[in-house]
Amino acid sequence: MEVTILGSGSGLPQLDKHLSSILIRQANKLFLADCGDSCSHRLLEYGIDADQLDAIFVTHYHPDHLGGLFMLLQMLYLQNRSRDLLLFLPERLASFLEIMQLMYTYPQKFGFNLLIRSIEEVELYYDWISAVPNDHLYRYAPIITEYHLPNQMKSWSLCFNVANGKFVYTSDLETTDCISDTLKGAHTALVDAGHPQAEQILKLEYAGIQRIILTHGINPELENRKNELNPEIFEFAREDFVYKI
Repeated sequence: MEVTILGSGSGLPQLDKHLSSILIRQANKLFLADCGDSCSHRLLEYGIDADQLDAIFVTHYHPDHLGGLFMLLQMLYLQNRSRDLLLFLPERLASFLEIMQLMYTYPQKFGFNLLIRSIEEVELYYDWISAVPNDHLYRYAPIITEYHLPNQMKSWSLCFNVANGKFVYTSDLETTDCISDTLKGAHTALVDAGHPQAEQILKLEYAGIQRIILTHGINPELENRKNELNPEIFEFAREDFVYKI
């Protein structure tokens, strides 16, 4: 399996980083995990043909993980894509379709079938991929309760199991504890370093993970403790570098 980080930035745009988007190749399959702004441009840079993508995974509805998706779908339509495309979403699938209609982007006009599915169902389509719920959005519970909002606070991490080991993309999360069983023994883990407390990151050294790639910025506490990161295990994400599992 090959993993290419198209975007490793945090929620605050930076001139030297793109927003969250991961390109994953496994055998004859090509996936995109998250669609931060500029992901369409990034795919053009890589010469990805309109029909090459097999599926798109959106881990949660934050703009830095979702903002480029609508442009990507429009691009595939204008490029005359013909193959079915699986789109796995974290929650509220009907609301997503309403947003598409709001922007006059109608799947009925596409030359391909846009198959929108819940990310919880991913194993029905790819038995070697699992979606694991995480705790990233729980902090929104007070405002959701106060204003009776329909948000379901669903945020997901992804685990890809291949012959050489497993690759875990944590996406955003508040603690690594919430997916500790999934992370344990991974070959490679792409871990959010912007939200969890430093200790939540540092203790991953003892989880049996061969390589931990830190992405999505770095919180101030971890920045102050960078010297405690074991360089034999931890590294910071490099956009456009091909990581092999």
